[in-house]
Amino acid sequence: MQKILVMMMAFALTIGAQAERIDSTQFVAFYNYTIQTQDDEGQNVTDSLRLALLVGTRATYCTTVLAYNRDGRASSEMMNAFIMHHQNVLTDVEKSEVTALEPIYPYRYLTKEPLAKVDWTLDDDTLAIGGLLCHRATGKLYGKLWTVWYTEEMPSSAGPWKLRGLPGLIVKAEDSEGIHCFELYGTKNEVRGIGTLDHPELQGNPRYAKEPTYYVAEEPDDFGEMRVNGVVYYSANHMLIPQKSHVYQPLELE
Repeated sequence: MQKILVMMMAFALTIGAQAERIDSTQFVAFYNYTIQTQDDEGQNVTDSLRLALLVGTRATYCTTVLAYNRDGRASSEMMNAFIMHHQNVLTDVEKSEVTALEPIYPYRYLTKEPLAKVDWTLDDDTLAIGGLLCHRATGKLYGKLWTVWYTEEMPSSAGPWKLRGLPGLIVKAEDSEGIHCFELYGTKNEVRGIGTLDHPELQGNPRYAKEPTYYVAEEPDDFGEMRVNGVVYYSANHMLIPQKSHVYQPLELE
């Protein structure tokens, strides 16, 4: 059963696959991403993912650390969070374009949009985070108000997810509702290619906590149930779908 989980997780990690190379990294930044949400009983829970931000001169690419490491091993909690909250985000500054790959069962959606310009308000507040001197800024992106801390000690305008555009790397970012939080936990000097995203394929269901198969019109031939580490999943099309997942918390409201 564990072998099946590894195989399915490895299949899921192919969403990080990229095609045409457009840039190379100057460094990689690693973030803890936490989401305050609820389970199917309405109890408060925290989901978490680790993200890797590949930073080049022309482009940045944000994905999971699992995909970055090409590691198919994951706990049940990591798998649930991966299915529910993960996006791959490629920001091409030269083309002023953002490409995002997001799972919404039973499809994965590949979207392209103009690079959003955030009108950041900078203030004089400073804070030491992980030994880095950080400055505070606030700005609104896709309907959410964000408070971020950035460091000029790393002269890059990059940040996790679609956040960017400050005079230094974003070290911490939190929305005004306290739902989403990104926080840097490490960096690595590494040269690695950044490429365009592949075409979308099937992925899991992030939206329905109690009935994740509600919009499945027809069960696939290989549809069934399986238990991994004591947690029951639906299995279909070589992937796992949580039988009861946590409530989806959108990063974008408009």
